Amino acid sequence: MAAWADGQGARYLDGAIKNVPSAVGAESTLLYYSGDRSVFDEFTPTLRVMGGDTVYLGADPDLSALYEMAVGGTLLPALVGFFQGAAALQARGLEAASMVRFSVKWFEMVNSILPVFAQEIDSGDYSDPASSVNLFLAGSAHDEELGKEANLDAEWHKGFHDLLRRAVDAGHGEHSISALTEVLRTPDRAA
Repeated sequence: MAAWADGQGARYLDGAIKNVPSAVGAESTLLYYSGDRSVFDEFTPTLRVMGGDTVYLGADPDLSALYEMAVGGTLLPALVGFFQGAAALQARGLEAASMVRFSVKWFEMVNSILPVFAQEIDSGDYSDPASSVNLFLAGSAHDEELGKEANLDAEWHKGFHDLLRRAVDAGHGEHSISALTEVLRTPDRAA
């Protein structure tokens, strides 16, 4: 699209909204933009009407789409994890609402550790783990036990467990869990 617009003599700015439709226009709504910087600079006040957290990522027009997918990749696994927890609680006669406060605290912990993981990934140094790949792999047995105990379909965990095993096979067992990035980067072979 950017090449077509350029060929027509137009300027091109791409964008992505990182929130639900009902949040469009809110001060906290995040929007990514990439492409022609002059368009972004000229129309920033108008763009901020759609969301107050408006970010220019760079001149490559596909950066907003890349960040949309890169960040968006965390949503479904997190939600399915929450849904599985809700199903497990309901299997015991408890309400899903009873775990919301605890899930929010858990997400806050995840939020706090992301900068550490990002630094490990960017440096390629996974040698000082807060939680190792082996620890997560040992915990995978608990996922299976919960599935059996609560009569849940826990098949969605298998891909994660396979990823953990591949990381151990590649020598990352005692490394930080962020070393999974190395295995994800090379799906055809162990890293």
